[in-house]
Amino acid sequence: MRSCVHQRAAACLLQLLIILFALPWLDCSPVKSIRYRPSWHKYLYGIFVINFVILAYLGVQPPSPIGERVSQVGTLFYFGFFLLMPWWSRLGKTKPVPDRVTFKPH
Repeated sequence: MRSCVHQRAAACLLQLLIILFALPWLDCSPVKSIRYRPSWHKYLYGIFVINFVILAYLGVQPPSPIGERVSQVGTLFYFGFFLLMPWWSRLGKTKPVPDRVTFKPH
């Protein structure tokens, strides 16, 4: 049973590394800076950070039934954040990017 848990943890870690490697291609927003994105994107990032802190805290605590359920839901949100990024990063009205930060080749 213990080796099965270790295999699942290793598979989850591998998925995390693959997602982080693919992150530049997952973000399909026309602007790359948070400054020009819709305001609800900032709230989504804030929820992501809070979720990350909760998962980190639960990871160092002894196992409990409630902590296990919260960790499972948090893990779903964590991976869902990245896997749904191509969809939600296109949503919303972006602010116009000033000419001084756009690249125009000569």
